[in-house]
Amino acid sequence: MPAADGRGEVKPTMLSARDVEEALRDRILRGAHPPGGPLPSVRTLAAELGASPSTVGRAIQELARQGWVGVTNRRGTVVSRDLPAGETGERDVEAAVRRLAVRWRLAGGDRGSFAELVGNVADEVFRPAPRVLFLECNPVDLQRGLEQLQRDIPIGLQPLLLEEARADPARLGGADALFTPYFHLAEARELAPAGAQVVPVNFVPSEETMRTLVDIPADALVGVVAVDARSRRRLEAIVQQFSPAAVRSALLDDPQAVARLVEAADLVLATNAARLPEELLRRVRRLLRIGWTMEGGLAATRVGGAVRA
Repeated sequence: MPAADGRGEVKPTMLSARDVEEALRDRILRGAHPPGGPLPSVRTLAAELGASPSTVGRAIQELARQGWVGVTNRRGTVVSRDLPAGETGERDVEAAVRRLAVRWRLAGGDRGSFAELVGNVADEVFRPAPRVLFLECNPVDLQRGLEQLQRDIPIGLQPLLLEEARADPARLGGADALFTPYFHLAEARELAPAGAQVVPVNFVPSEETMRTLVDIPADALVGVVAVDARSRRRLEAIVQQFSPAAVRSALLDDPQAVARLVEAADLVLATNAARLPEELLRRVRRLLRIGWTMEGGLAATRVGGAVRA
């Protein structure tokens, strides 16, 4: 029952670790957290379920002990690909189906219509989980973008570098959908296997990046180092959008131009894909690696024939 505080106000009762454990197990069985995909963070689950982070943590430890989830250093808590199926669970399911069958019969339904209903539900529940990839051009933005997307999408996404996808297109085989920033949309479409949906995601400069650019003195010189002409135009536009400072740029494949730019610039702006040689990094007065933030939430997206995000 809800508990009253000292002022007589009723406060909602927090879920126990057992309640959270059952709720997460139910989510996993319903496919909300598919096998091989990560669980949301402990704090996110605590907010969603109305429990304390410590309670959620204990529930996850128990699920890990039972084999429902595993904990990794790189991806956090991940749903096990082979879920446990104990006899008790099977008996519970059989009893639940039996109760539903009795209710169906009492309501005037026949055996054929009940079997059809159960079959349709089974087809939906046991449909293979879609294989969804997230493509980016460098490891840093790949990981950061994946973390932001995963907070918005309740299915597991597999990260893949564009360079790896180009080198070995077979790694895209069987993909139902490819998520990628708008900047790489054309490349993703070229690489996508037949039938795969390509979903563009809009990433904008992070708040930290914008604050840095806004605070640059008007008489400063910003040097943009880019990997290609398209990236150079994009970065120049970002600087001009937030700062009155002068902008000069150079492409990474022109070492002499990059060296001259580094010597002259008060601030060097580059993406995580543009790797400056160590000798040039030592000569940079100030370096800003532009950060990206996913703009807003993703609209409902059809992946694998069902609304998944």
